[in-house]
Amino acid sequence: MRRLASLRRARTIPRAVIGLTTALAVVVMAAVVLGIDRGSATRNPALDSEIKRADGKLHLTASQWGTLTVKPVEQHAFRSEFRTEGKIAIDQNLSTRVFAPYAGRVTKLMAAPGDHVQKGQLLFVIAAADSVDAQKDFLVALTSRNKAASQVNLAQIVERRMSNLAKDKAASQREWQEAQANLTAAENDSRSAEIALEAARNRLRLVGKTDAEIDAFEKTGTLTPDAPVYAPLAGTVLQRKVGPGQYVSAGAGDSDPAFLVGDTSKVWVVAYVREADVAKVRIGERLTFKVMTRPDHVFETRIDYVAPSIDPDSRRLLVRASIDNADGLLKPEMFASVTVVTSEGAPTPAAPLEAVIYEGSIARVWVVGDDQSVELRQIRLGQSDGRLIQVLDGLRPGEKIVTRGSLFIDRMTSSQG
Repeated sequence: MRRLASLRRARTIPRAVIGLTTALAVVVMAAVVLGIDRGSATRNPALDSEIKRADGKLHLTASQWGTLTVKPVEQHAFRSEFRTEGKIAIDQNLSTRVFAPYAGRVTKLMAAPGDHVQKGQLLFVIAAADSVDAQKDFLVALTSRNKAASQVNLAQIVERRMSNLAKDKAASQREWQEAQANLTAAENDSRSAEIALEAARNRLRLVGKTDAEIDAFEKTGTLTPDAPVYAPLAGTVLQRKVGPGQYVSAGAGDSDPAFLVGDTSKVWVVAYVREADVAKVRIGERLTFKVMTRPDHVFETRIDYVAPSIDPDSRRLLVRASIDNADGLLKPEMFASVTVVTSEGAPTPAAPLEAVIYEGSIARVWVVGDDQSVELRQIRLGQSDGRLIQVLDGLRPGEKIVTRGSLFIDRMTSSQG
């Protein structure tokens, strides 16, 4: 029995050893396989064969060159400029506010906003008591003038008669002199009456009466409360602040104008300059702007006015420029994106924005050599115009640089490192 048990133990030991040996072999094979996979994940033999380092330069294959875009470094003048906001405004030298000359009620409206009017065209009519008073004064002055003219005629007749009688010794010299004095006084009164009549006539003109209307009124003497108001210049009705039957005050005062008429063939672009940029602004500097109705079109003019002081509320300096608007595209109160060009600048080397690789504050580009190699070169940058960026140091005009695909080269070199 003891011998049988020992035989059984002898058979069991080799089986355990065989199982352990098999497990170790499996682990070793797995490690080998994992090691091969890990090496293939970190190394790319294809890249090793395509990129070779020689004196710090990289040599690419023909297939890799096909994925890149190369452009020469060009010369470009970068302007010194700053941007701000602004708006389109009416040229106040070509516009005027129209007020009612007398207080009264609006009886007629002859023009609407947007209408083009000529100088002297009727805008509106008001019924004004002052208009009636002006007509009364004119009638009184007219009567006085006519009376003075009659007195002159009578004095002339008497003077001529006394002159003849004095020559014939039928009248004394004293009587003739009195007739002459009366004639002189009558003529002076006539001149005063003429002046008073002209003053009354001018008052009617201020009320809005035309010379033709005054002449007709002089013949008929018919009083009317109507006080017409005419356009003082040719242009477009930009605003109308009165309606039919509305009572309006006389003169400007604190009230809004009844009409605003302006010539919009030329308008202002008004810009509001930040306090930090005030020292850069001068009359005559170039100003460009865009409006939302034509975002792709750049309007260009020059500054012709700089405000003498900064606005205390907005802390901005107002500058403006005039621009032709014959096509009527620019409307008052339009928003404008304004750029003030303070210096045109001299041409310097420039690189496309997509060619520059940034690593923190350091900028680099891939420069293409004559032997079709590429090398990474650090550059110092300046201004940008949205398409190109100024290169202050590191590149010369004519050198070729990689634009599209520069990041692709960067990734390849990083994967090799």
